Amino acid sequence: MNTIWQPDLDRFNTLSQTHPKYRALAELIEQAIAEEALVFGEKLPPQRQLADFLSITHGTVTRAYALLEQRAVVTARLGAGTFVAVKEQVSEFAATTDFASSMQPMMGQQQVLAKAMQSLANEPVELEQQMTYKLNGLPHHQRFFKNWLQQKGLECAQHEVIFCQGAQQGIYSSLAAVCQPNDYVVHESLCYPGFYHACDALNLNTLGITVQQDGLDLDALEQACKTYSVKAIYITPNCQNPTNVRYSDEKLQQLLALSRRYNFFILEDDVNYCLPGNWRLPLWQQAPDRVFYIASFSKYFAGGLRAGYVLAPVLWQQTLLKQIHSQCWAVSMMNFELLMRSLKSKEFVYNQDKLAEEIRYRIATLKAVFEKHQITAVFAGLNVFIPLASELNMHALAGQLKANKVEVRTLDVFENPKQPPDYTLNGLRFTIGGPSSRAEFDLGVKRVDDVFEQLKRPANIVI
Repeated sequence: MNTIWQPDLDRFNTLSQTHPKYRALAELIEQAIAEEALVFGEKLPPQRQLADFLSITHGTVTRAYALLEQRAVVTARLGAGTFVAVKEQVSEFAATTDFASSMQPMMGQQQVLAKAMQSLANEPVELEQQMTYKLNGLPHHQRFFKNWLQQKGLECAQHEVIFCQGAQQGIYSSLAAVCQPNDYVVHESLCYPGFYHACDALNLNTLGITVQQDGLDLDALEQACKTYSVKAIYITPNCQNPTNVRYSDEKLQQLLALSRRYNFFILEDDVNYCLPGNWRLPLWQQAPDRVFYIASFSKYFAGGLRAGYVLAPVLWQQTLLKQIHSQCWAVSMMNFELLMRSLKSKEFVYNQDKLAEEIRYRIATLKAVFEKHQITAVFAGLNVFIPLASELNMHALAGQLKANKVEVRTLDVFENPKQPPDYTLNGLRFTIGGPSSRAEFDLGVKRVDDVFEQLKRPANIVI
């Protein structure tokens, strides 16, 4: 073959055992780009030569190239051939690395969504239906998303899926449904800042409870219930933000027992990304009369799509819908229609596999740097929790990282602004989804490594 790049035949045969051959070839080429065996602007082998080398048909190569073009990985030039369109190399002088914003990297979601938009555009009757007011979706939206949740193991046939414009609206609306002004709501002592904004807007009293290694301190929670009339509690049990604590099953059962004893509702936020195999069924499954289950597609597909949902106790569904109705009249179902079409596609499955693969790579890469410098870090999904030793001040370290073009979050960002600050707090939260490409991520990791190398010099100890 008269090309620089020659595919790995053994790797192709291995991929072909679990993928159709055209998808196996597309995957092989994407791997070569990620490994920089193929670089931006490089020409791919002519289709006939590649077909002969891999002992596949010319049509199989054509389908693989077309799929890669659809994913915006390559571009075809008439009469010239097919060229790598993904620019993996980045300059060391590139913009700041975003290790602060909790979002997933773009692994082709835009192409999946573009295809869904094209399919909807070709169905004018269906498109017209999306352009009218619908308080909680069209019947086929309810059917599809119920079925999708049931495939994940949630028994929600008797419940309405309540659509909302992201999990933030789900949190606000659930609190508004069950609470009155000046009611008490319990939360994890460090938690998602949007929860505080919702409580502040609703004029609710908030009580922070320490999170232990297996979840909330239930002794402190029970004492709070004895002292105050607690109306609701907000938790993130699968992957706590920012500490990455995963609640034990025993702790969840005890929490549920306290909920029944003291008659408070549980708001279970499951928006944070979990790697396949780490996600588990929500507590809502065991107590659909006590739990509001809040989730979204922001960390799995695209935050800007604003597609969230709530499974609420049956007796509270209409109250919750009225709260949403009062805020936005009707949730835009256009986004859910596009999401439904995306979820149906094989490319969505591929996209989620690629996302998981990339997250595993990023965790392993950043973990190696922290281990090299003997920095304790807790990894889970997109977030990395770093409790710091006393000689490392979180604000000074965050400032030093920022001076080296790396943005992170200090732990005080997650404190309740209406409670006295905890001056013993000392740690950072990294997120690994901000960089849009692996090359950008690797550059960010190099910058972090450089900062910790600087800290080894006595003059640069951060106190």
